[in-house]
Amino acid sequence: MSTDMQTLTGTGYNKPCQSKFNKHGMKINTLSAMILCITSLPAVADKEYWVGSDGEYARDRNGHCVRTIKWTPDAAIPGCEGEKPRAAAEEKAVVATKEEPAADSSDDSAAAAAAAAAAAAAAAKSTESEYTTLSLSSSASFELGGSTLSAEGKAAIADIVAQFKGREVNSAIIEGHTDDSGDAAFNQQLSEKRAEAVKAEAVANGANPDKITIIGYGETRPIADNSTREGRAKNRRVEIKIDEKK
Repeated sequence: MSTDMQTLTGTGYNKPCQSKFNKHGMKINTLSAMILCITSLPAVADKEYWVGSDGEYARDRNGHCVRTIKWTPDAAIPGCEGEKPRAAAEEKAVVATKEEPAADSSDDSAAAAAAAAAAAAAAAKSTESEYTTLSLSSSASFELGGSTLSAEGKAAIADIVAQFKGREVNSAIIEGHTDDSGDAAFNQQLSEKRAEAVKAEAVANGANPDKITIIGYGETRPIADNSTREGRAKNRRVEIKIDEKK
């Protein structure tokens, strides 16, 4: 499914939504194409790049930091506009390769076979889905206990859609999450409604609904300690994972 942001901005908006349940009994609303799932990066609309709760920049599968609409060339950060730095293990592998003596001619066939196998593995890996993950803080995006988006939440969603316009996107998953305050059944319904609200706003900004799946997890997937106020705030979130074709 290698469309450009027809993938997120194409036609077909009037196809009906189907509902089913995953193996955990969570309600999943799917459209005709598979979409994705999200981890925890707070929406930071006043920054030039999206930054996660771990302090790291969100990156797309090409290693570029994900820009916000406030980005300008003067705000470019070294390391954000190119590929990710290679991991230490990869660097060691390069050094070790350079230090290895040349293989004997008798080993040429084995070396060629190994190289072919490595190339095949690399090609297979390149076809695997890699996701750009962003997250909206429910505390900033919704009123307490409600599923109506705030102006800040709408702006953050518009920013996300704009960032991926014109890029090759296969699908996206929108997940709703809550803290463990109150009734579990209520939290489950609230997480679903908030995910639905985010999807509706994304579609209003030009995203293709056929590429979006929404899931509500309620209070079942915390990322922080619910016994603290700060932890509960982090757990109240809507996560968005976007699958781009490299």
